[in-house]
Amino acid sequence: MLKYIIKRILQIIPSFFILTLGVSYASLLMRGMPEMPYPTHIMYRQFIEGILRGDLGFMGRRPMVEVLIDFFPNTLILAFGGIAVASVLGVGLGIVAARNQNKVLDNIIMALSLLTASIPIFFLALLLMLLFSLHLGWLPSRGLDGWRGMILPIATLGLPSVGFIARTARTAMLDVLGADYIKAARARGIPEHNIIFTHTLKNMAIPIITAIALRWSELLAGTVLVELAFSIPGVGRILLDSITFRSPAPMIGSIIVLWLAFTIINLIADLLYVIVDPRTSKSMM
Repeated sequence: MLKYIIKRILQIIPSFFILTLGVSYASLLMRGMPEMPYPTHIMYRQFIEGILRGDLGFMGRRPMVEVLIDFFPNTLILAFGGIAVASVLGVGLGIVAARNQNKVLDNIIMALSLLTASIPIFFLALLLMLLFSLHLGWLPSRGLDGWRGMILPIATLGLPSVGFIARTARTAMLDVLGADYIKAARARGIPEHNIIFTHTLKNMAIPIITAIALRWSELLAGTVLVELAFSIPGVGRILLDSITFRSPAPMIGSIIVLWLAFTIINLIADLLYVIVDPRTSKSMM
């Protein structure tokens, strides 16, 4: 287990250097400098030293680190809220669909899953704002003030991922329900709900964890549009503004923070694989 964790952490190092090399060159292009004024290794060393010191430059008159500390929690609220909505609804609907395979309820759930996966995030944000903010007046359409202000942004971010997770959960559960040990459990007279919660869920966990981890990266990318649509000050909004106004420091800081969030969640997903099925650590070594 420990060797596996160390190996996964070591695998992160090359991606860090590739990311920072690309970001450092992109920052030069944003400054209007197509060529490095100093040798590449010197410029890159200075850039890495600045990152390791926490010196990411300034946004206006504020240090970039302070800006990220203020804005990053909003992005985390959106991302974790969105993945929680997508996971709970997706897994729940997938189980219901599998239990009603080829029936009307299964067809309805799969149709809704396809619909939610097909709607662009920005268009969904406009639809939800028109319905729940302008027409019904139930929820605010701007910011993250209070729990009511979180509902629409989190729903906008999470709903498009429900379909993918639901289809994955349905397929995984159907595979498990067709296994011999499930048939043997039914033959012994074990109640169906015990079979579902005791035998089935654990054995369908690996593909579901994979699906959730895959959607996590898309959710992080989706925060840019959601923060823009709902006027939320977050890292995605910083990244978008930095590109619009050709500001290197906010671009560098926001990309590194988003990369860290993506990397940590994928590392957690890999560790969950090992916890659920210890055999996976041997196959990945």
